[in-house]
Order: sequence, then structure tokens, then C-alpha cells
Amino acid sequence: MAIVRVEIFKRSQAVRERIIKGITDVLVANGAKSEGTQVIIYEIEPECWGKGGDSFAVRMERDGVQHKPE
Repeated sequence: MAIVRVEIFKRSQAVRERIIKGITDVLVANGAKSEGTQVIIYEIEPECWGKGGDSFAVRMERDGVQHKPE
């Protein structure tokens, strides 16, 4: 059995499904059973995640990056 925890900025349901499938496929290719593989996605808003003293919302605004949860 494998349990994978993924921490990412908010994404659309379609993207979450692709992430779950992709991670599952990698583990199955390396010997895990699909039915025993669990992927848990924790979504965090950029305002609630920081690095180097700034939230990612501030960092993205400063760098001209726009967060689009697609």
C-alpha cells in the first residue's frame, strides 16, 4: 500500500484527477497495486503559503505571475 500526500496551490478538478492518475501510474509502474494506492491532495491558497518571509501571493505579484487554478 502506498499513500502519497501532495501539497499544491488550488487547482481545478480536472487537474486534480490528472495528478491522482499520474502519481498512481508511476507507483504502479514501480510495483505498487493500483487499488492499494492512495493520493491525498491538500490545496493551499497562495496567501497561506510563504517562503523567505513573503507569502506566495506577494511573491507572485512581485514577479508578475498570476495564479490560475486550471
